[in-house]
Amino acid sequence: MTEANDPIPQINRTDENANSGDLVAGNVTRLMALFPEILVDGKVDFDVLRELLGDTVEEGEERYGLNWKGKRRARAFALTPSLGTLRPDPEDSVDWNTTQNIFVEGDNLEVLKLIRRSYASKVKLIYIDPPYNTGGDFVYPDNYRDSIGGYLALTGQSGEKGEALTSNKEASGRFHTDWLNMIYPRLILAKEMLTENGFIAVSIDHNECANLRLLMDDVFGAECFKNQIIVRRGIKNVQAQFDSIDSLSVGHEYIVIYGRSAAARMNKLSVKLKDFQPGKWDTFWRGTDRPTMRYELFGHKPESGQWRWSEDRTLEAINNHQKVIEEFGSDEKIDDYYLDRIQATNEQINFVRLNGDGVVQYYVPPTGTKLLSNNWMDVALKGSETNFFDTEKHVDLLCRIISWITDENDVILDFFAGSGTTGHAVMLQNALDSSARRFILVQIPEPVSADENSERVAAAFLASAGKAANIAELTKERLRQSAEGVRGKYPTTKIDTGFRVYKLATSNLKPWQPDTEDLEASLLDAVDNVLPGRTEDDLLVELLLKTGIDLTLLEEKREIAGQIVHALGSGTLMVCMGNIGADEAEVLGQGMADWVNELDPVQTTVYFKDTGLGADGNRAATKANLAAILRQRLGDRIAKIASI
Repeated sequence: MTEANDPIPQINRTDENANSGDLVAGNVTRLMALFPEILVDGKVDFDVLRELLGDTVEEGEERYGLNWKGKRRARAFALTPSLGTLRPDPEDSVDWNTTQNIFVEGDNLEVLKLIRRSYASKVKLIYIDPPYNTGGDFVYPDNYRDSIGGYLALTGQSGEKGEALTSNKEASGRFHTDWLNMIYPRLILAKEMLTENGFIAVSIDHNECANLRLLMDDVFGAECFKNQIIVRRGIKNVQAQFDSIDSLSVGHEYIVIYGRSAAARMNKLSVKLKDFQPGKWDTFWRGTDRPTMRYELFGHKPESGQWRWSEDRTLEAINNHQKVIEEFGSDEKIDDYYLDRIQATNEQINFVRLNGDGVVQYYVPPTGTKLLSNNWMDVALKGSETNFFDTEKHVDLLCRIISWITDENDVILDFFAGSGTTGHAVMLQNALDSSARRFILVQIPEPVSADENSERVAAAFLASAGKAANIAELTKERLRQSAEGVRGKYPTTKIDTGFRVYKLATSNLKPWQPDTEDLEASLLDAVDNVLPGRTEDDLLVELLLKTGIDLTLLEEKREIAGQIVHALGSGTLMVCMGNIGADEAEVLGQGMADWVNELDPVQTTVYFKDTGLGADGNRAATKANLAAILRQRLGDRIAKIASI
């Protein structure tokens, strides 16, 4: 039925709003904005595009770049909309009503598709630590025909045993191909999330570093490469480096950093210090004898030896000390002055004084101080030095990256969340510099086993906490305990240490799958298009995803005509999922219109539950009255009225 005949049309599984959106259509729209003449009969004419681009178009089979079997298919899969949704789980969350942080349990490729509308161009930093492709099992086996079904089978949510993982051994002829097919579509979607001045940082080791660089050149552009940081795994002497007579073991890995655009710039590369060992005053004398370093200082010029610094540097340091005295009346707060200056200028400053005994003294700034724990357990579990995994990233490393790239209210995304180091680092860095950064973490519930040496500690920890033995549960528990540790260490700093939990699931809307042998039953079943067991909150979250509203946007609720009405995005989205009779339609419609006028959005979209319209049996009248009142009262401010 068309909208002309149905005043509140129902969206179904073929409607764009029933999936995660058409990325291809968006790309075509952006291209047409630059070159409108390329559209011929509703299609892009590549011959015209080539003419417009001239000699910059590369043609032919032999060209520079990274290619592998399955690349085209993997790229197409990234552009295929998801028919899934995220179901809210307030019971498993912390501070659901107030937190801005999000944890999603699910296959990250599907989750990225689902959150794309809500967070496209809103993420300042993406940090990921993906599988390094060392010859183990992949836990992201993409099924191009039924990715949601494959995820449910993998995690044991459907079928008796779930879906077995496939080992990606080095002897396999598709060893690198399988890894590239896994990471490629995820990077394509990751790019969509970044702000124009955003960055992505990817941890990797030698197995796929070269391929990753070429792949990120492909996705982001070689001109957007910013740096490749070397991270030492551990201290090893030369003898320990020899694994065999002709090879050395690798004692380091890498973090590859790209910008969303070539113009993206990092902050000054410094840790914003707040927790440090104070500096100290030191005596003036050096053990060497340099005549050029002997000059008059405080009325005295030595005959031998040397002053610590050059004359210009020393005179500047004396002036710095005088400024401290002028500001505070003494130099007891010299550390506070030093910290303020280093945060403002990113430069260490020096001080020189003549003490009460007539001795020239130099202030030695704090350097080499270990500001943050290398191990989250030090904070979260009061001194334990146990890591869950050998490859777990240090919290201070993530804090430094966060401080380099993000500012006070930025969003940080990690879709290979692992044990939750990124979430912990965001909370800790917020405490260190009094900021309100937000995190979005995604983790598949990959099983952990006490029988595996590398997973033994994690399995024991989950067992002691009474949690299921999978990494998603580990992430959530680590976030809870890290939050407790950060609050305990910084009790006066107000930071968001909560998180909302969502879980990947099939859409709340039933697919139209008629039974040819019992078509009457199929038609009756299709009358209620919402899956059994799905709640109004489930439907509300799916609407947020489809309409591009932030999942943590604080909502307002009002009771109008006995119905609960939700207003989100300051009235950009109005939702009523109740059962509405014809006799309630006018009061409800007038009340909703009054509230929209009060909130005063530029435009508003209104959704109802389709099976709730006409609860008294008078469906046509209910729909007609609601739509007429809202359109009459709000006019052009109504972007859409629909039901789900």
